[in-house]
Formats: sequence, C-alpha cells, structure tokens
Amino acid sequence: MKTIIGILAVVTFSAVSAAAEEASDMVSVTQIIANGGWAMIVLVGLSIISVFMIVYFFFTLRSTIIMPDAFCLEAEGIATDGDVERLHALCEENGSIGAGIIGAAARLLRDNPDADYLVIRSVIEDEGRRQSSVLWQKIQYLMDISIAAPMVGLLGTVLGMIQAFVGLQEDFGAVKPIALSSGVSKALVTTAGGLILGIFCMLFYSYFRGHVNQLITRLEERCNDVLHRFIFRKEPKTLK
Repeated sequence: MKTIIGILAVVTFSAVSAAAEEASDMVSVTQIIANGGWAMIVLVGLSIISVFMIVYFFFTLRSTIIMPDAFCLEAEGIATDGDVERLHALCEENGSIGAGIIGAAARLLRDNPDADYLVIRSVIEDEGRRQSSVLWQKIQYLMDISIAAPMVGLLGTVLGMIQAFVGLQEDFGAVKPIALSSGVSKALVTTAGGLILGIFCMLFYSYFRGHVNQLITRLEERCNDVLHRFIFRKEPKTLK
C-alpha cells in the first residue's frame, strides 16, 4: 500500500513540476500555487482531501473489518446451534457491516421464529443492499473529485487568460508579447494541476471499485452461509 501511494505521489509531483517548468520555468511548489491563484489553492485542498480518503480506504475497506473471520466462525456456530438470542447479541456487540446484515436476519428470527427461507433471505438482501450502498458512497467521493478537479483547473485557466487579455487591452503599448505569453502559460498550470489530480483520483477510484466488488461478493457468501445453517437446522424438523 505504501509503495503504491509513494509511486503515485512521485509521479504526480514529477508531472506537476514538469508542466510548470515547461510553462514558465517555475521550480517550486509555492511558486506554482502563487501563480495558479485561488484555483490552485482549491486543487491543493482537494488533493489533500483525496490523499486522506485514499489512506482511510486502504485501512477500512478490508475483509477483516467488513466481515471479521472470528465473527463469521462464531456466528456460524451459533446459527448451527439455533441460538437466535445469542446471535443477535453477538451482532450487536461486533458492529461490523457483516454483523449488521446477519443481525437483521437474527432480529427477524427472534420476533418470528417460523419465518421461512424466502422471508429471511429477503431481509438479508435488503440489509445487504443498504450496507453495500454505504461502501459505494464512500468511494464515490473520489469520483466526484476526479470530475471536479479538471473543471476547477479549467476555470482557473480561463480566468487567468481573461486577466492577461484585459491587461493587454488596457495598456497595449506597455505590454509586450512575451509578458502575455508568460501570463497565459501561468494560467495553464491550473489546467495541468486539475488534470493530474483528476487522473490520480480516477486511478484510485478504479482500484477501490474492484476491491469493493470483491468485498461485497465475499460478504454475500458469508452471510448466505450463516442463513443456510439456519435453514439446514430446520429441515430435519420439517421433514418429520
């Protein structure tokens, strides 16, 4: 994880520095921010937020947190024994996403012990969709930043070019073409920064999108396993 973040951070910084050097021979980050104006400050803020989110997702979007193995094993054992009250208490104590899904089924079985398979499965699927939407909503913020960053950069460029042409119009005789070119190139730095940040967030969003799909698949398998243990426990009684 640290290696991936480090590599992407180096690539991002190198791309920003290269774009700045080609545009106006700027060599420091502070100069890039100063020349980019408020748009660059917004992009820096978005980049800090995105890095914090990426680190947070790496630590929280894990199967050991979403559906701990120890909890699954204990829940499966309790489901085999048919102790609904104990299973419900276990889910309340654990607090993970998997515990929330199984806990919904445990509450149904506690209130309605004769509930059939389809009803229990419907409750698990509904709660599973709700919990899955929470995971998707978290990583969606990265997609939002990847869309907003290029727009902010483009807006900064447009405003910078307007400012450069207004200066040329007000005092045409004093403004040299080289000065106009310098102003436009500085404005373009915001577009480069916005595109780089957008690409950076898009890459990580793509990674987390696949990772969340895997987590949800595993979550469904483990929850269904607990459900099947309840059903199989009831089958011998039904056959009699």
